[in-house]
Amino acid sequence: MMKLKIRQNMALAMLLCIVMLCSALPAQAAATTEVHIVKYAPDGTTILYETTVTTEWMENNLPVHGDGTTHYYHQGPVFDENADPWDPTETINLKDKGALKGTDVKDLCDLVGGMSSGDEIKIKAFDGFYKSFAYEDVYTPEAEQGPMVLCWCKDGNYAPTYDEGIQLIFFAQTTNAAGQYVFGNWDMHECLDEEYRYNYSAVYPSSNGLSVRTISDIEIYTTQSSGGSVSTSLAAIANVEVTMVGISLNRTEIDYGDVGPGLSSDSELIEISNIGSSVVDVSLEVEGESETAQNFYGQSLFIDDELYNPATTIAHIVTSSSEDIVTQLSVPSDWNEIGTQDATFVFWAEEI
Repeated sequence: MMKLKIRQNMALAMLLCIVMLCSALPAQAAATTEVHIVKYAPDGTTILYETTVTTEWMENNLPVHGDGTTHYYHQGPVFDENADPWDPTETINLKDKGALKGTDVKDLCDLVGGMSSGDEIKIKAFDGFYKSFAYEDVYTPEAEQGPMVLCWCKDGNYAPTYDEGIQLIFFAQTTNAAGQYVFGNWDMHECLDEEYRYNYSAVYPSSNGLSVRTISDIEIYTTQSSGGSVSTSLAAIANVEVTMVGISLNRTEIDYGDVGPGLSSDSELIEISNIGSSVVDVSLEVEGESETAQNFYGQSLFIDDELYNPATTIAHIVTSSSEDIVTQLSVPSDWNEIGTQDATFVFWAEEI
């Protein structure tokens, strides 16, 4: 009887050990199906813009990279002591990432105002693991690296059936001797600054270590004082070609400062004086220095709280009188053209 009881106690103890062991095992990573994208101010905590998009939305609204047939490869560490761990030939320990479809990280960044030179990005998995990259890696990749793509479809299986998705894959545009599209260890060495490479145990480099799985977040850390680098200057010119029709302006230049997507500038007042002998209607024509600049002002410039329209009369001024107009930039949140948007503002007076 005593032996039976001892056996029962031993069996119970073994069962408890098994239960405790199972409960200690980490849960298997689940595929993600949406990405939270956020852009931080230079303080690293203030959120400038953020959005969340699903893989279905990405496929339907952004350019799709990959044809679902072409395979892309990364490279694991080279443990052969007689081989070059950087393996420029791209032949050792290749990792077939599958036939893929996905979305360029750049296009996702642009949803929250994009990146500028000097900015850094973190691509994070749902468990907190992340890898960081520079602006150039995302926006101006070399052919050996190719675009950084968040893949949501592999071998015809969409996340969450694609159980490693959403996964970061570098879509190399060059091939090895076997015709395989490989983002290899040497490509990583040549294309990424040292701080952004993956080097297992500081001895064995591996581009495969950059292939973050089950991605849930993209975080942009900007060095810019606002969401973009949109610098504006205004040169104001009055039409005084006809003696009877003339106007003058109280200022010839305006600098709205850096105004990023989703932000507004301070209001800038312009006083327009009728110096002719006729009543005039005044309109404004913006002459952008580029097509991008022209589009920028067409979407962002407001005159007395009304969106700029070259066909609209902005002031009706009798002789020897003046009228003030209030100008302001209010940049749409989806504006993603980064650059200097210089233009000339031409004020036209027409006799009434």
